[in-house]
Amino acid sequence: MKTPLTVYNVIILDKSGSMSSIARQAVDGVNETIGSIRSAQEKNPDQQHKVTLVAFCGCELKTIYDNTLVAEVRTLTDKDYRPCCMTPLYDAIGITISRVHDLKSNDPESLALVTVITDGYENASHEFTQSAIRALIESYKEQGWQFTYIGADHDVESVSFSLSIDHHLQFDKTEVGTKVMFAKERKARNRWMGKVQELRQCCNESLASPMAKKGLKDLNKEEYFE
Repeated sequence: MKTPLTVYNVIILDKSGSMSSIARQAVDGVNETIGSIRSAQEKNPDQQHKVTLVAFCGCELKTIYDNTLVAEVRTLTDKDYRPCCMTPLYDAIGITISRVHDLKSNDPESLALVTVITDGYENASHEFTQSAIRALIESYKEQGWQFTYIGADHDVESVSFSLSIDHHLQFDKTEVGTKVMFAKERKARNRWMGKVQELRQCCNESLASPMAKKGLKDLNKEEYFE
């Protein structure tokens, strides 16, 4: 009997005012991503996919899906996502991943895939600094977490490097550019999950062994965007 695999799918989505021009595309893209996660769940009944979606601005850190089983995730609407004000990027990342870490810390047979989507630099955090976020991410990567930074209208590669995030994707903040970005994100997500399945099979369906943990860290360094 296969050991159940819990996958924590975490999306941290900027809803600062500058995201207003692509708000509709952001909503559609998240819904399509949820659809791809749901399909992964249906194809692999031995997996349990959970979704956390946090939309952030200077006014709030809004948890839209809170560690929700993907089968129970409702469709995101325009009412859920209304961009305004500033970009507390560090606080959004730090608060969210710390909470997910608490949820999964007692589950050795689990994975976390974190995707950050933003169109600008940090400018409003109060609880976390850049160095604190970098330290958290480096610690969680050692535990097999996968991180992706997706951005527009700023130096995405530099910010990704400063946070110790290995994977980054720059996109054009237009209707077409946003659609292309979400399509690439979904394809990369599926490729990663396929590699994880192969690793589990090689390790007798478990990711808890030292060999599997090393293999997972190696997988997470591979490039998944095309």
